[in-house]
Amino acid sequence: VNAYAADVRAGKWTMDSDVLVSFDPERFVEWSPVDSLVLGRFQAFALSWTSPFEVDATELAQKLGTTYSDAIAADGAARMARKAIAADLLTFTPLGTEPTIDGFPNVDTDTGTRADGGRPNQRGTRTKPAGAVAASGSRPPVPQELFDGARSFFRKGIHTGAFGALGPHAFMHPYAGSNNWAVGPTLANGQALLATDQHLQLPNPSIFYPTHLTVAAHGDSPGVDVMGITFPGIPGVILGMNGKVAWSATVSYHDVNDIYLETIAPCGAGSCVTFNGAQVPIETFTEEIKIGALGTITGTKTVTYEVVPHHGPIIPRVANHDLVPRTGTSALSIRYTGYEPTLEIRALWNLARAGTVDEGFTALADFSYGSQNWTMIDVNRDIAWTTNAIVPHRDPRAYTWDVTARPDGLAPFFVLPGDGTAEWQGRMDSRYVPHAINPASGYLATANADPVGATFDGNPLDQPIVDGRPLYAGVTYAAGVREDRIATLIRETTATSPATLADMARIQHDSLSTIGERLSPVITTALARLDNVAGGPNDDVRTYLTNLGSVGTTQLTRARALLGAWTHAAPTALDAPSPQELTDSASTAIFNAWMHFFIINSIKDEFDAMSFDLWRLESNQIIRIIHAMLVHPETFAQSALTAQPILCDRIATAGDDSCTKVILESLVAAMAHLESAAGFGTAETTAWTWGTLHHLTIAPLFPNAALELPAPGETTLGGFAKRGDNFVVNRSDMGWADLDFAQFGDGPAQRFMAQTVTSGSETVLEAKWALPGGVIYDKRSPHYRDLLDNYYLAETHFDAPFTLVQIVTAGESRWDFH
Repeated sequence: VNAYAADVRAGKWTMDSDVLVSFDPERFVEWSPVDSLVLGRFQAFALSWTSPFEVDATELAQKLGTTYSDAIAADGAARMARKAIAADLLTFTPLGTEPTIDGFPNVDTDTGTRADGGRPNQRGTRTKPAGAVAASGSRPPVPQELFDGARSFFRKGIHTGAFGALGPHAFMHPYAGSNNWAVGPTLANGQALLATDQHLQLPNPSIFYPTHLTVAAHGDSPGVDVMGITFPGIPGVILGMNGKVAWSATVSYHDVNDIYLETIAPCGAGSCVTFNGAQVPIETFTEEIKIGALGTITGTKTVTYEVVPHHGPIIPRVANHDLVPRTGTSALSIRYTGYEPTLEIRALWNLARAGTVDEGFTALADFSYGSQNWTMIDVNRDIAWTTNAIVPHRDPRAYTWDVTARPDGLAPFFVLPGDGTAEWQGRMDSRYVPHAINPASGYLATANADPVGATFDGNPLDQPIVDGRPLYAGVTYAAGVREDRIATLIRETTATSPATLADMARIQHDSLSTIGERLSPVITTALARLDNVAGGPNDDVRTYLTNLGSVGTTQLTRARALLGAWTHAAPTALDAPSPQELTDSASTAIFNAWMHFFIINSIKDEFDAMSFDLWRLESNQIIRIIHAMLVHPETFAQSALTAQPILCDRIATAGDDSCTKVILESLVAAMAHLESAAGFGTAETTAWTWGTLHHLTIAPLFPNAALELPAPGETTLGGFAKRGDNFVVNRSDMGWADLDFAQFGDGPAQRFMAQTVTSGSETVLEAKWALPGGVIYDKRSPHYRDLLDNYYLAETHFDAPFTLVQIVTAGESRWDFH
């Protein structure tokens, strides 16, 4: 890197003039190994940091209690009717209930496998977990100013950098996660298959760089031959293959950080926190922060941070781009496994040399934080999966929350008391950290969902008791629909014939509307009221439909016909569409516009009454609420008048609104929007082509229209038309917070597949790839965007050359470095 920069400055190489707008070679800073290590640490941090969720979850739980659960008659009938809605809005039950494995491993019977060591020579013995969870006190009330300060510090949004550039959150955990799965020889004609796609930001240049490193053996060193992707600046290969083993990963969402409410008092010349009945001095450290952009430093600022020795840094309050000195008697501190020195780079180095999945597990013993769903195959045709990392054990008193029986109990995903009653006490034994090798099902699938099904009953803390505490890994999982869909497609595919890489590619590109498939039947059931307007007594639907008028009735009738014929495909319908594709396209637009209006019309007022922004919730949490309310309404707090969930009722209006009425109202609003100039500008639904609204734009790291993809003027759509909608396997989420259905710069950052191939007595690995970009950031090159155009957007893969013969055959040019 440094040699190239020097050559650019010397005039040996030139850079694209549009790139030079943002990057001046004269200001390039020398790269060092420390920079690479820091980037590696940052990436692991970005994929395991859930503190913002825990702040929001605690504030929500606290406000649900004070606004609704603790309501008295003087607060009014609307709040009294909602006393039980905390359990509805704090639901952890996912939509898809397909775990990677059924329950934590090795609980009743120890098979001898370990998340950090693979398979032993002998099985373990049958054991019985013992102990019981101790009782605890109530969750401590957190002052609102601490929530506000934390929210200010944990700024959301990706364009928080200088001049609107991508900021740190652009490289945090993906909005809709990633997919990977492995299929074993019993389902793949004696071979092993691996498929993966990581859903991250899609900047220009690509966030992933493909690379192939070959170092010949020398002396005692066995050398290395590894191909795959890495983040620019991080050495080696993070995901890929080495000829013996192929591996992939998705974020596992282990809960590895806790937030503590500290009680602070003056002591000596500083401040102390109360801990185990004693006063512990708060420590401080200072940092000099350089201020500037595009390589130009315009100033510096020295800031002082506070640290609780036994927990970690105190969340500072930020105002006017500066830290505000703490003056209160309480504060929030964060304990995090990533604060300790760890050896992730060594784990990746050893993984690159692994010869079997067992050796891959052993290599990942050094992967201590930034936990992933590592999924592997090897030339022995084994398939395996591990989530190895440090998973903290908390004091048994930290696991007593139950949404109905103990709503004020303690849980690791809420703010905990900092007084010493909810401390970390070691780590989960690798025996229990979720993992599997060659499962009986014949396949392993992960997609950021609950790996063991601990949240499926809505209570993540009721798992088997081991060493006096329940096995607990986390709660911030995806909604489970991608993993459910992937597993379903694997089973359907292998029910009739062995799986192939072509099947894996088809699954990677699957764009069926997983949410539409689940909720459209609820909409069509509500639309059946068009056949029975009279309804029953005290029926708000009858009143609504009677007063709707001909325009609204016509809109509902047209929506009913389309949604009733929807196959739940979500095509762009722009390229010679069939009649069914036009129906599917219009239905996709209707459904997603309806989702926007229904979310707002049903639950937003409950959040507004708590002064809590609904859209602060992760989309995975919002869809849990909406799905459960409509598909399992009997589990929600009911309106005495409508016998439907009270959440559908508008707080500010007299009487209770039924969910059926709100479904229909939201559908009329959706149809009106799509007919308007802000939608398709016509009531002719055959013109409602989804790709007109749903398209992908890839933006450069720094705002520069010349480097956007598609290029300015390339298309009238404003982006590349995309199939799919929210929560599909082939990631294309655009959200429901507004009616702009464009997809901006995030999605599959690669699609990678590998398979074992046996010829005679030898079994080798072969790979196929699709990437949205390569390593050339120069529009003058024919390879500037050929991977994007020829493979990624075309939804096809290229054969990835691995052996020397394959590389020479496919090679275009060769550079020698001296």
